[in-house]
Amino acid sequence: MVKNVLISFKAFGPMRRLLQKGMLELKMSEGSTVRDVIDDVLLIGGEELAKLVLHQGEVSGNLIVLLNRRDVRTLENELDTEVTDGDQLTLLPHVQGG
Repeated sequence: MVKNVLISFKAFGPMRRLLQKGMLELKMSEGSTVRDVIDDVLLIGGEELAKLVLHQGEVSGNLIVLLNRRDVRTLENELDTEVTDGDQLTLLPHVQGG
């Protein structure tokens, strides 16, 4: 029997507008990764969201991906980090000022 985990997903900026809400609750299979959650969100958000999130099939460098407020680039497995029940995944547009 496959166990499910509940993940909160938050999006900001144009991604939030395309999803028509700021937060989603996603039921994922145990063993799912950050990448799997993003893939499921892209299925919900459609092609326009995929254009914002992906660059050449990978998550765009113009985005910051946070898992429980930690940048996934600082995690050993990055986007292949497994998510666990209650985790929060956030996509933020990278903003630069001057």
